[in-house]
Amino acid sequence: MTTARDTRREPRRARRRRRIAALTVAILLLAGAAAFGVWRWVYPRATPLASDWPALVIVLAGDGVSGFRDGAAARARFSDPFGVAVASDGTIYVTDAGDAPRIRRITPEGEVARFAGSERGYLDGSGTAARFDTPSGVAIDATGTLYVADTGNNAIRRIAPDGTVSTLAGGGGAGYRDGAGREALFNGPVGVAVDAAGRVIVADTYNDRVRAIAPDGSVTTLAGSGTPGALDGAALDAQLDTPCGVAVDAHGNVFVADTGNGAVRTISPSGIVSSVGPLPPYGFFRPTGIAVGADGLLYVTDDHGRIIEMTPGIDARIVAGSRPGFADGAGSDARFRSPSGVAVAASGRLIVADSRNALVRLVVARSRLELRLPPPPGINPRFDVEAFASKPLLWPLAPMDGPFEVTGTLGESRGSEGAERFHAGVDVHAVHGTLVVAVRDGVVTGPVATGEFGTLNEWMRIGALNYVHLRAGRYRDDELIDPARFVPTYDQTGRLVRVRLKRGARFSTGEPIGTTNAFNHVHLNVGWPGEEHNPLRFRLVQFEDTVPPTIARVRLFREDGQPVTMRRKGRLVVDGRVLVVVDAWDQADGNARRRRLGLYRLGYQVLEADGSPAPGFDAPRHTIEFDRLAAHDEAARMVYASGSGIPFYRRGRTRFLYVVTSTLRSGVASRGVWDTSELPPGDYTLRILASDLHGNEALRNRDVRITIPEAE
Repeated sequence: MTTARDTRREPRRARRRRRIAALTVAILLLAGAAAFGVWRWVYPRATPLASDWPALVIVLAGDGVSGFRDGAAARARFSDPFGVAVASDGTIYVTDAGDAPRIRRITPEGEVARFAGSERGYLDGSGTAARFDTPSGVAIDATGTLYVADTGNNAIRRIAPDGTVSTLAGGGGAGYRDGAGREALFNGPVGVAVDAAGRVIVADTYNDRVRAIAPDGSVTTLAGSGTPGALDGAALDAQLDTPCGVAVDAHGNVFVADTGNGAVRTISPSGIVSSVGPLPPYGFFRPTGIAVGADGLLYVTDDHGRIIEMTPGIDARIVAGSRPGFADGAGSDARFRSPSGVAVAASGRLIVADSRNALVRLVVARSRLELRLPPPPGINPRFDVEAFASKPLLWPLAPMDGPFEVTGTLGESRGSEGAERFHAGVDVHAVHGTLVVAVRDGVVTGPVATGEFGTLNEWMRIGALNYVHLRAGRYRDDELIDPARFVPTYDQTGRLVRVRLKRGARFSTGEPIGTTNAFNHVHLNVGWPGEEHNPLRFRLVQFEDTVPPTIARVRLFREDGQPVTMRRKGRLVVDGRVLVVVDAWDQADGNARRRRLGLYRLGYQVLEADGSPAPGFDAPRHTIEFDRLAAHDEAARMVYASGSGIPFYRRGRTRFLYVVTSTLRSGVASRGVWDTSELPPGDYTLRILASDLHGNEALRNRDVRITIPEAE
């Protein structure tokens, strides 16, 4: 029986059902609109890319740990990924150097597998039976055949689609000779490309030439006189300097990443070499990889961690990256460490080998980004401190167990007024001409591993170690230590004017690598450029430091730079926000008394009149620690006050004026002040904390008696 109440309920139920149905439809419509918006964002659009398309950078493969591991892209490991090429089906090929040089492939499904190569050596054969030595550039032709610049073997290798490896040209040792196939000679070739006619174009890096291998295997010189330089003009008269990357456009123009000149050059079909402009902001810094898209746009990687797009002769812009490091993200927020090979997979879609980060990265226009799972969190490429610290650090001189006099430490102030910088390593005293030796086994990964020839600041890098103030690769009389690894350049009179160190060169601990120059010391850096770690942290054998640091003076300044000088009953009257500057230095056992070294750790604490910690200072504020170098350009001016530096820079004596209210920890620096208003008015003691790496603390002159007055 239906009651009146039931009759009244029915309309309410119907209205509720209608409201629910309407709400459901609205939600579905909103979800559909949102889904459409997401689809519009993540899937490729048919519309052309804007000329200034915004890029996103994403990890494509690798976990950021150097090594060798196949499998899912997120778990795979690379050692020294350098060259990249993309097949028509989307497969990515990567050259991987290191101790087990291989050619790897990344399938469209995201699996990383070995395609060819196994152990280091030189052997043709099928797939993993073949051997390479420091494979670098890679290119692919229309048939799916790969071409590899096998740098350490001075050869150009060919890999058929079935994985069979053969030598196309070279392989008979380092040298320069045109000719048929294996009769030709190369010297550390780094880059390769394939043109429309099937020619393989080679950046013959340490011959300073670009070569061409015809389909019949004959090798000819395309450009370069063989003398390093930056001369434009007729192809064989022009000069290149350590060319590392090559690319060819649809019109037959060959583009060259001219690494040593910091430039991009072009070789026209008629045989004229010219420089491509304009330069990107701040110029190129060791451009390494280069690729050209179907639209004629060039893409270049450089050692400042940037991916640069160029319209030859018209425009240039930075697509991604701004300084070395690691970060996924948009445009300049992304970071690369030594990006090398670059390949154009499609318009607005680049594949980049991020060598020092041991990753393969995707640089993609937002409108070209397909729906994909994000890379796993926690990717953090870094110098392996734990592995390096597993062995004590030896001295870069004989006898390697030392000891020698340390004349400079990491973090000391260097540079002229207004251009201050941190000292990046440790200085070891040695008279001019002393033999410098390798402190660890290592391999050269960068194509440019020496610089500043003949100057006091001449340097060379082997792996994670950089040696400075030496005559790289030669004895005091300019005799080469090893011509197989060091490439000399002589002028017309026979005078040695340059020495380069080849990518792939290997050194064992204790091998001679050069001699000290007239600076009378060798400087040793540990770690990646700009991110060096304090060498003294790695147990430098027989280095002793039992001498506590010296504090000469403590001064306080207002934020505007004016010194705090008012005193009351012998106490410094302090109010507001102040900077605390400490004039201090350290010494080490065996050093001359005049020798002043930088400190390792500094900070401050405020104590009550009875010696107990003041509120907010229950523990000391350890603000500065020179465990590793800060990459920030302004970091030295944050940590040091004006007037810091060493006598070499026209100062009468070494002074380290530390701003202990600023912070420097784990390589991150920031400006800071002490806000005295956080404490109630009264009498206090400001105590400076200053210690060396061995834990010796300065006890004298560390206390400043202060008064915080009543607020007016």
